[in-house]
Amino acid sequence: MLNKKVNLIKFKIFVVTLAGLLLYYILYPSSNYLTQSDAERVIFILSWLGIIELIYIIKTWRKLTGRYLTLYNIFMVFFFLFNFGESILWAFGIHVDQELGTTNLYYYLPVPTGNDIIQTQLIVLISGLMIHFGAILLKKQAATDDTYTLSGLVSKISDKQKMLFKFSILISPIVILSEFYYLFVNYLNAQTYGYTALYYNDEIVGTNVVIQILTRLFLPVLIGMLIGSGYSKKIVRFVYILFGINVVLSLLVGDRGGWFYSLCILIVCHHFYYKKIHLKHIVLFTILGTVLTYVSVAVVAVRNKGVSIDKVVNAINGLDANPIISSIFNMGGTMKVTTVLTMNGWDIFPYGNTFLYGLLIAPTKDVIDWLDLNYKSVGGWFSQEYLGISNGAGFSIVAEMLINFGPILLPFFMIAFGLFIYWITDIEYKNPNTETLKIIFCIITTAVVVNISRNVFNYIAGEIIYTTIQFFVYFIVFRTFFARKINSKNKVQSVYSYEHSAISTQKFSSSEY
Repeated sequence: MLNKKVNLIKFKIFVVTLAGLLLYYILYPSSNYLTQSDAERVIFILSWLGIIELIYIIKTWRKLTGRYLTLYNIFMVFFFLFNFGESILWAFGIHVDQELGTTNLYYYLPVPTGNDIIQTQLIVLISGLMIHFGAILLKKQAATDDTYTLSGLVSKISDKQKMLFKFSILISPIVILSEFYYLFVNYLNAQTYGYTALYYNDEIVGTNVVIQILTRLFLPVLIGMLIGSGYSKKIVRFVYILFGINVVLSLLVGDRGGWFYSLCILIVCHHFYYKKIHLKHIVLFTILGTVLTYVSVAVVAVRNKGVSIDKVVNAINGLDANPIISSIFNMGGTMKVTTVLTMNGWDIFPYGNTFLYGLLIAPTKDVIDWLDLNYKSVGGWFSQEYLGISNGAGFSIVAEMLINFGPILLPFFMIAFGLFIYWITDIEYKNPNTETLKIIFCIITTAVVVNISRNVFNYIAGEIIYTTIQFFVYFIVFRTFFARKINSKNKVQSVYSYEHSAISTQKFSSSEY
């Protein structure tokens, strides 16, 4: 019965995907011949189509998993916010100054025409559709009445969880201290030089590289303590307080993105393995999210002058625009990169396939110098050389697929990307007692990969190495050492028991004699 349900859902998704693909191949070339007035109407229609597509993705995933709040849906929401954010607001008639289509792109490029924006919208929409199609291909189970109990809490903590907890507790002091020290140094530098200088001023002395690498383990260690302890109340309180302190420090530094992804991941884990999130919690999170959005927008306004509590408060009082709207427009600015490629040609990158080279340079960009390669990271090349700007323009998985494969082949490679997203977000039916490591792997990796909606592939691949792989390398070493220690202890006990048994037998025999 379940297989029939899954197959029916997959068939419906296949039909929708095929229809979307045909529409894409018809509209993409024909959009060049639209008049300005027609283009504006099509942009409005496609903006609403994007909202409908996102709802469709979330609803169909709900039918397969029984849940709205999942790692996969979190990824897809961020995907649309970053690549389609402006269009989502256009659907409601919301417009702001400096939006796409009103000003020159990156100072000197022409203002995008309506046809340029339509092509960009079509590329994003077909990308989302194909990712979703790829994600459902390997899905085998459908939601059942006991969906929540399949991966929910059980009363007994397994040996796998205990080992994970011991490992997380063991490395937590050095990881937590490294994270807070790193944020403190960045805070001091941001106060003196401004936020942008943290990334683009080579003269700033930051923290040691080893400390920076250890900070990558902050969220994995927190998740490890939660899952490993079976969400013990004391551990939950400890972890959430630590994370709250981390958010405050991150905001003071000027970071408005990284901590938010982690927060969403923690909310999903809370919902899966601790307590289901109900309507009252959603209202609370909405209020909290609104407050943090105000703070975040204020931080952006002052971060290049040095962030302090007084400056943030003054910036909040002086806000002219709705911070939620401006935040969505800021996130949706990633769409500009894709628009540049549709305007000036998608085959402008002269250094070959960025995915193949991205895997090679993921550990460190120094590989380029070591091997004397004629290659430059697409993000740096696009910002500093092609656009000629000092800061980073950002990038996205959509733009990177386009720059590698073009608008014709892009949909099919997005299917492969969807398979990958399914693989790293598939925890709905995983039991934390028996599949502890698989769950931890998915959660940690998703927290990294969600950034690919606004970053380059080689950066994400490097983060997977320094986050997921680093965590598991240390864990394997710990588990191996721990297992040897247990085996050694068992051998000693075995020898002692044998000798004790032999002595007892000898005494018994002597007395009998």
